[in-house]
Amino acid sequence: MKQLARLSRFAEMELKLVFRESSRFYLPLALPLLILVMNGMGDGARKPVDEFQGLSALDAYVMPLSAVMVVTIIGLMHIPSGIANYRQMGILRRISVTPARPLLILAGQALILVVVTVLGAALALAAGFLFFDIEPPKNPGGVVGAFFLALCAMFSLGLLIAALAASPRTAGTIGLVAFLALMATGGGFSNRNDYPEWLAAVASYTPFGASHEAMVNSWSGGSPTMTNCLVLATVTLVAGASAAFTFRWD
Repeated sequence: MKQLARLSRFAEMELKLVFRESSRFYLPLALPLLILVMNGMGDGARKPVDEFQGLSALDAYVMPLSAVMVVTIIGLMHIPSGIANYRQMGILRRISVTPARPLLILAGQALILVVVTVLGAALALAAGFLFFDIEPPKNPGGVVGAFFLALCAMFSLGLLIAALAASPRTAGTIGLVAFLALMATGGGFSNRNDYPEWLAAVASYTPFGASHEAMVNSWSGGSPTMTNCLVLATVTLVAGASAAFTFRWD
């Protein structure tokens, strides 16, 4: 019960910080919506595509992209900067002399940001249904499972950056570089079909590429592949364990 009470206090503190720093709340909600609107206004976005079992690219490619983007922004950019700010303000140093465990701090931040992540994905989905008449996923369970695996992988990477970064500026820089690198290699900036063969093959083994591919497959009626699941599970376990063991108070 004591650990649960501490977790509740950490989560409450993180909630206040999220609302105080509005960019941490609005950016992950607004950017995926912007991507969705930009693609939804194109003439070719609503045409059925054989690759997606008759669904349009907006349905089966852009919607999953928006959801994965929310997870990636929050996981790689907001988690590291939040933890690093705690460290710079001396909050972590003060907590270090209490019975609190590092894992509780990481869990408290992750708990609130999970809520923001789900809200961002839900807003993108609602906008798609209301304004662009998107088709619902043919395998909803697969989409939810892929989203959960993506969330675990991206949050674990973010926690690892947070554990290692020496300052908020360093954490922000590493998070931004990681975000851009994963987006570029995983198909976040253009269709992976336009990539060179070697880069398209590599994309399936990156956290972003595996997440997006798993959601695209599920939206089109298939399921996440074994490779998708193994990549995301491995990233979660390795990054999460490394974050727990390398966490620094100051």
